[in-house]
Amino acid sequence: MNWQWLITIGLWLYGISLIALTLRILMKRRPVGVSLAWLLFLYIIPVGGIVAYLLFGERYLGRLRARRATEQFNYYSLWLQRILLEQQHVSPARPVLRPVMELTRGSLGMPVIVGSRWSLHSDPQDVFKRLIDDIDNANETILMEFYILEAEGAVLPVLDALEQAVSRGIQVYLMVDSVGSNRFLRSKRSRQLTEAGVKVVDALHANLLRMTLRRQDLRQHRKLIAIDNQIAYTGSMNLADPAHFKTSSGVGPWVDIMVRLEGDIAKVIQGTLIFDWEMETGIRLEKHLDWPEFKPVKDDNLMQLLPSGPALDEEILLQVLLTVIHNARSSITITTPYFVPDEALLQALKSAAKRGLEVTVILPAKNDSRLAEYAGRSFYYELLQAGVHLLQFNGGLLHTKTVVIDRHMVLIGSVNLDMRSIWLNFESTLIVDDDDFCEAVLAQIDVYQNESHCLLSYEWQKRPHHQRLLENLAQLASPLL
Repeated sequence: MNWQWLITIGLWLYGISLIALTLRILMKRRPVGVSLAWLLFLYIIPVGGIVAYLLFGERYLGRLRARRATEQFNYYSLWLQRILLEQQHVSPARPVLRPVMELTRGSLGMPVIVGSRWSLHSDPQDVFKRLIDDIDNANETILMEFYILEAEGAVLPVLDALEQAVSRGIQVYLMVDSVGSNRFLRSKRSRQLTEAGVKVVDALHANLLRMTLRRQDLRQHRKLIAIDNQIAYTGSMNLADPAHFKTSSGVGPWVDIMVRLEGDIAKVIQGTLIFDWEMETGIRLEKHLDWPEFKPVKDDNLMQLLPSGPALDEEILLQVLLTVIHNARSSITITTPYFVPDEALLQALKSAAKRGLEVTVILPAKNDSRLAEYAGRSFYYELLQAGVHLLQFNGGLLHTKTVVIDRHMVLIGSVNLDMRSIWLNFESTLIVDDDDFCEAVLAQIDVYQNESHCLLSYEWQKRPHHQRLLENLAQLASPLL
């Protein structure tokens, strides 16, 4: 009798939970594909679906982080407003690009910076060497933020340089993601850095006991460095040596690109790093903010940092991507390791190809995420049919994330073209309006193309039926990836 009573109570609780979550999903008014995927998950996997939604169904950072973000953004936004007031002389971007920069400025208050100096780097050893030189020449502060830090190979001298910088009196702040850098955070080298005086923080600390208080799969995915408010780095590269990183995964070396920057854009990147540090730790670093000294520069490059993530305008990244695609006039060239678009992004790319633009998407032939790989492949045929050129890179895991528009504008940074990057993770994108910068990026993309093979629609249709089935099954989960 007691068992019957418990079963009855359990069924009532299950029914009430199912109805409540169904209503919540419907009332959230998210993209249709996301809502349908969650509803399907709830009803196909009775108890597991409910547990999964409670843990991963909504973007919540936890009350403490949300409160810190609100409190600290007030000062941060005042700093940004001051920059905007000081840059009245900045010439607008060319007409086709202006809506993107105005959208980012209107949504986040991010300024457009003129006249930054830059250099593009695809050789990881060159990146490490230049970074060590910049660390050795630092005078005040070094802030670094990465998803993955692996203390192996060429990364070890970088960590040594950070210790030496602390010994010279430099303030060094190192933030790495709790999940992506889990092995490093548990290592002896991490403890040595802390003991030497490097301030090491694991971002978005994963804790199974607090899974109901904060969503655990929201990750800090940015790759940013700022030194003395004068030098900055951004791009797709983690602080990991490709010669040692995931060498047993069978996908080859990770292939990335980084941008070294000098000028006022470095101050904006340092401000973003400070905001991230304060939100994560509650420790104020306002003393390390600096005010850009705007000097009129005629006919020079324009740059704008686009930070995105749960603490910011949740739709801004997708809106920017759709805006640049819809405003393109001649060509769109994309490189991304993970390609799982939502319906709006998919239709935008197809529409661009159908109206005569040259749309090219370069992806790795082998991927370290089989689920994301199969889900992405499920979209290939309709893209090929629309006239999109799909290339598969054979020289390793192409990890570079770029969008090049009309050979004039580049989006470069940490963002993958999947729903996790667009909706869930903390990401950073550098928007650049400069022909020379575009040509440098396109020259590197040409190198990728020379190591790629082009997919053809009729050949793609010949793939085995079991592979198509796996792709279509993975596509059902694509809104949740």
